[in-house]
Amino acid sequence: MESTRRFSKNFLRRRTTLKLCRSHSTVEKIKHFTEKVFIARMFCLVALVFPIKARKAFSYDLLQACLHYGATIFLGVYVIGDFRNIYRLLWNIPVGLTFCAFFTDIFSITIRITLLCKRQSILSTITYLQAVHSTLQHDKDSSKISQLAIGVIISCTFPSALLWYTVTLCYKGNEKVLTHYVKYTFFGWSADNKWTNCLLFVIVDHLLTLQQHVLSGFLMVLCWYLFELLKQIIESFLITSQQENDLEQLCKAYLKYSKTILNCMSYMEQSLSLLLILVYIYMVSTMFSVTTYLMRANLSVSPLLMVASQVILLFVILIGFYATSFQAVAVYDVAIKVKNCIYEIVSKSDSEDYDMKCLLLTMAADFPSRVAIKVGGLFYLKRNFLQKTTSGIVTYAVLLSQLEHHKVFRQVFED
Repeated sequence: MESTRRFSKNFLRRRTTLKLCRSHSTVEKIKHFTEKVFIARMFCLVALVFPIKARKAFSYDLLQACLHYGATIFLGVYVIGDFRNIYRLLWNIPVGLTFCAFFTDIFSITIRITLLCKRQSILSTITYLQAVHSTLQHDKDSSKISQLAIGVIISCTFPSALLWYTVTLCYKGNEKVLTHYVKYTFFGWSADNKWTNCLLFVIVDHLLTLQQHVLSGFLMVLCWYLFELLKQIIESFLITSQQENDLEQLCKAYLKYSKTILNCMSYMEQSLSLLLILVYIYMVSTMFSVTTYLMRANLSVSPLLMVASQVILLFVILIGFYATSFQAVAVYDVAIKVKNCIYEIVSKSDSEDYDMKCLLLTMAADFPSRVAIKVGGLFYLKRNFLQKTTSGIVTYAVLLSQLEHHKVFRQVFED
């Protein structure tokens, strides 16, 4: 009779545990689907559609093609015009600003084209990491919608500030500046009517800002989200490792989790490797471009709103750069904790199976380097990269501050 009661209690306990796991997995899947929809809608703001639905109507495909190719052609035409204007102003602006503006244009159009080609691969990566994340237990089960929303708001801060400045160009007394900007954007053409110029410039400038800066900001938000999922997957492995005392069971858990984590890394490398190198070069070039402008321009004759928009752009880029980089560093730090945890378990074990101990120590030693985020096959996102980049930017700003100040775009602001 007693054995029957024990069996019944164990059966009920296992059944309850199974129901809780299924419930947890279901809740996580709902959260992840909501996050995926949020990301898809986020990119729709910059005319980039992620194919979440398998079946689509012909009108949907037509609208998607118009958005994709229309925005790409629009940005490409602007980049060609900007190259032309940079060439004309080559001897009137600092060399550093010329190179930074050139690279900013090149990588803004390249990022968009690469995203168009990698859309399906990125969606597969999101789906796979979410599926793996749903099957694991975590200390943090909260939705990431709020963090994603904060990233969207920060990315849209610069366009809002710049839109405010472009609208002020329509005020009385700014006709010459407005005409210059219209000619700069439309290959030397401008309308005789001020309000026509105003309407065209405000619309075109806002659309260009969305494609050049907001798209890159959304890409940084996406990278942050995927790094966060990967970090929590590795943290789940860390929790499992801390609960294991038997070396054989620890080895089995390592083989199981490491295979899953390396599959996640493979998905991320296929979809994000090229995009990461593009977006990091874009961010660094934009930081140098804005720093050059703020250090070398004659700010006394520059409109206050224009200077404020450049300062906001610098802060937005810095926030995106360091938020994404520190999240990638956090992935590597968690992998280091896994390695140290395995070292500690092996050192405290009384087992005489030295082959197993040697195997575990060897596998643990290689684990952090195998999950470190690699940018385009060129460098790893680790703390030394952040230190070198930060020191380079600060050194560049200090050197510029010591040079003689020059007026940038003097012909725009002269009376």
